[in-house]
Amino acid sequence: MIRTQSFEGVVHLVIARPDKKNALSREMYQTLSASVIQADSDETVHAIVISGEGGVFTAGNDLDDFRARATDPSPQPSAGLAFIEVLMHCQTPVVAAVEGLAIGIGTTLLLHCDAVIATPSARFKTAFVGLGLVPEAASTVTMPLHLGARRAADLLLFGDILSGEQALACGLVSELVADGQATEAALAKARKLTSQPREALRATKRLLKAPWLGIAQEALERERAVFAERLRSDDCHRALAKLGK
Repeated sequence: MIRTQSFEGVVHLVIARPDKKNALSREMYQTLSASVIQADSDETVHAIVISGEGGVFTAGNDLDDFRARATDPSPQPSAGLAFIEVLMHCQTPVVAAVEGLAIGIGTTLLLHCDAVIATPSARFKTAFVGLGLVPEAASTVTMPLHLGARRAADLLLFGDILSGEQALACGLVSELVADGQATEAALAKARKLTSQPREALRATKRLLKAPWLGIAQEALERERAVFAERLRSDDCHRALAKLGK
């Protein structure tokens, strides 16, 4: 589930499925999308914070959702990518708080946030190739942009795991705080924006994203097509079956 908490000028979205390490289901993506859209249209909201419950950000996409889509002759459009598109076009500043695991889309969604607060024990990994898949969320453009081509290859091709310190050093994370303090630090950072003129914040974010937003949208569409093909591949079916044992 997704818990929504509202403070003065800040909307806090909490990924709360600790029994599944906060793995994201279709319904959870839909709730996240609707919540971000609502917050973005609320004239009283200056910032959005996304965090996970129970010391974990998210283990990524629910594998049962992948399995269902891989065998469905007429699969529904990806709710995860719909959420990413909402984040891409959100004009309200978004701050992420990362404790513990940030796997798959748990890492790539961070590339569409304006600030990422993490802890030394946080772990970032994109396991797409290992599942017989390809990267998503426009990460083939946004990850080299943020991290550089070599580090992006380490994550996307080789499936390397980054610690909190490594993520800070390469620019995936904007600030590191003590373990257990990421959420409070992210909320504090978001609260700083509540004293700033909302329309100036939104206009500045639009200007920051303008040079690469169209390129990222094109990358997302390329990835969407190849990802759908790979999801039906024998490689992916074998990987998902192995993980299901």
